[in-house]
Amino acid sequence: MTRKNNVSTNAVLGREAYEASVGLRALDRAGQCPQLKGIVHELMFCDAYNANPANILQGNHAALTQSATARMRDVVMTNNGKIVGHAQLKDTISPSGVRKTVEQINSGHYGKTAIFGTDETAAQVAGKVSQRVRSSGISSSTTSRIADKALGNMPTMSALGTAARRGGAAGAVIGAGVEAISSTLDVLNGKKDVGDAVIDVGGAAVKGGITGAGSAMAGSAAAGLAGTAASAFAATSVGTAVTGTAIGAAAIGAAPIVAGFAVACAIGRGISSLFD
Repeated sequence: MTRKNNVSTNAVLGREAYEASVGLRALDRAGQCPQLKGIVHELMFCDAYNANPANILQGNHAALTQSATARMRDVVMTNNGKIVGHAQLKDTISPSGVRKTVEQINSGHYGKTAIFGTDETAAQVAGKVSQRVRSSGISSSTTSRIADKALGNMPTMSALGTAARRGGAAGAVIGAGVEAISSTLDVLNGKKDVGDAVIDVGGAAVKGGITGAGSAMAGSAAAGLAGTAASAFAATSVGTAVTGTAIGAAAIGAAPIVAGFAVACAIGRGISSLFD
């Protein structure tokens, strides 16, 4: 595999690694919580805020509140250590969840706290609330997928389809982006004409798309299978003894994420090698 293809494939798998890290941090904060996707949303929001170049230059930083069950503020924003804002994160897309969110906001529950919802949440409460709800730029399908992998839930066919679409889209963008930079340099240096560059960029997008889709689907399925196996093991006498220890419980809890990431890497690299 060429160095360029390695960069593209590693970038695609880097996305899987990031999602795995979010899942592990969510479990560490809230444990096997049925609504883990809300914690995932909060973590991803903080990560995006802290990675924003403008915030880095200005000394701004976002962190979760100490309590995982805070009722009015999920995130605290600081500037060089001084608190400059708070945020409440919402990932509620069911009819009952949307209704509850609307009632809380309209009752003044969050006061002057900034409210950010997933793309779907912000769209569903728009025009129904007295306080602005901004989109966090994160999809509920993404938070649900990461939470399901962390919890070891078996994905539905719909969830697998969503994972494939999002993984494929991300992979196509990454693959095309890496190739576009390389091909542009080749054209400028006279090593490649424009027509060949366009073809190569298109091919890289296809390769990246298939690699991303395949690794995302495989990772979700493997996490679900590992979760099922871990639950079955925990129900045995040996499993009960293992989960009775802190290290054993942590290992069992992390098994779906570890398995999902390992399989995603294997499938992703396998697909990339077939293309090469």
